[in-house]
Amino acid sequence: MERKEFFEKEGDILKWIYEQEGMLLSKCVVDGKLNITPELLLTKNFLLIYSDSVIFDNGFLYYDAFFKNKSDLYIYLSKKDIRDSEYKITIYFEPKNIEETKFFIKNLMKLKDGN
Repeated sequence: MERKEFFEKEGDILKWIYEQEGMLLSKCVVDGKLNITPELLLTKNFLLIYSDSVIFDNGFLYYDAFFKNKSDLYIYLSKKDIRDSEYKITIYFEPKNIEETKFFIKNLMKLKDGN
């Protein structure tokens, strides 16, 4: 089941964050094979800001999900198609927090390894 439009809410969510927080965020795409899922982030107490999902007879699946951690870093997980095995991972952050963001990404990699 291919989606006709994908990632359509990313811009809307970023605009909402700017309007609420007054922050223009920088972007970092995490390249690599991380098997980070919305379910994993929810178990680690990330705040779900937005999700686009579908329910099947045998389960629940997220296409897109925006999360916020306690340090005000945002993580966006997205898929083009439900058959995709992994999510594209994008981190949004205030430019002044680049070092904290690098540390966060390293911990994200450990989170995947340590589930």
